[in-house]
Amino acid sequence: MSEEIIVRPVEEADFPLLLEIENRIWTNENSPVLHYYATVEEYKEKVSDRRIFVAADAQKVHGFIDVHHPTPLLAHKKQWMLGIGVHPQSQSLGIGKKLLDHVKEAGKKEHIHKLSLRVMGANSRAIQFYRKNGFIQEGLFKDEFFIDGQFCDDYQFAFFID
Repeated sequence: MSEEIIVRPVEEADFPLLLEIENRIWTNENSPVLHYYATVEEYKEKVSDRRIFVAADAQKVHGFIDVHHPTPLLAHKKQWMLGIGVHPQSQSLGIGKKLLDHVKEAGKKEHIHKLSLRVMGANSRAIQFYRKNGFIQEGLFKDEFFIDGQFCDDYQFAFFID
């Protein structure tokens, strides 16, 4: 990967690649629901209320991060919930960090105070990644999900923007 990867707002041409990432990355280890979208239109409908940023070079989209307020309440306008995904072939290349750094900076510019996310207990790599990037654990939802005959914890993490 010799080309520079930049983070930018999503463009219409990115959606087929985002659909491919979405349809490949979710497993019972990282999501209580296995996502699969048959069409780009179905995927776009799912994310219509979110702002999406992509990490891309001239050849492809390597990953995405989306943000939205937790609820429509005015009291939640200083918080973003986020979702992040990196193409399996592009993992461990610093793309997730680039995406998080971009959203932290965007949040600062837009006077967002808190970034939040949830991560399943079985997803130890993601938990380590978020901690390494300054997120702290705010909550533990013990036995939150029952998947494949086993209970699974769910954690809530947050990053506070100065």
